[in-house]
Amino acid sequence: MRVLFDTNILLDALLARELFVANAAFLFNAVESGQIEGFMSATTITDVH
Repeated sequence: MRVLFDTNILLDALLARELFVANAAFLFNAVESGQIEGFMSATTITDVH
């Protein structure tokens, strides 16, 4: 399955936002283990920067 990550999901993980970090970590672990393919838009990189 392919998943497009919203900017907020990335920020949840990077900033360890208390209410959302567990869900973001779950999704990134699923990508790391190969269960899903994770993608983000090019603008996500510039938005986070």
